Amino acid sequence: MKKIFASLLLLFAGIIVTAQNIELTPIFGYTFAGKVNNYGRYFDVKDDMLYGGLLSIQFDDMMYAELSYERNDTKGYTALNIIDIATEHYQFGVLREFGVGKVVPFAKLSLGTTRYVQKSGGDERVWLFSGGLGAGAKLFVTEKVGFRLFTNLMLPLEFDGAGFWCGIGTGGSGCSGGVNFNVPIVHWDMGVGLIIRLQD
Repeated sequence: MKKIFASLLLLFAGIIVTAQNIELTPIFGYTFAGKVNNYGRYFDVKDDMLYGGLLSIQFDDMMYAELSYERNDTKGYTALNIIDIATEHYQFGVLREFGVGKVVPFAKLSLGTTRYVQKSGGDERVWLFSGGLGAGAKLFVTEKVGFRLFTNLMLPLEFDGAGFWCGIGTGGSGCSGGVNFNVPIVHWDMGVGLIIRLQD
């Protein structure tokens, strides 16, 4: 995991050198979380406040590379007890703006990891590969200050298995493979951020 983050930081360092704009955005909002109720498991993550930040680097017209961090501290309900947990999303994404001016709509796609940390009754930590889909709008008050309204779907993925097959038949030979993933809990985030634009 550390190697992946180090690689992403090096990639961002290269992008920063040629950046047209850089935006720093602390964010605050609310997370609507889901529950797991399959294969004999039950785990319900309660909705709660979220906070975090974004580093957005413009590398082309209306295109940004983003590093993002989101966290919420909440409670998780199992079949037997209630525990305090923290959920963290570490994401690398690409944002596409649609237009210029005071109000700028956007869409975002990201990949990264999600971490669940047990804060009471134990010390369990679970890391899952995750992806995100987002949309929103930037509302600029000045050229360097604005607000970011956003909504994201964060999708942690559990790896269920993989397979690779080869065969020979009357129609010839061939090989195929597949990977199966399961989305255990969906997190729907909504919030606002304060954009601080650092222009060249």
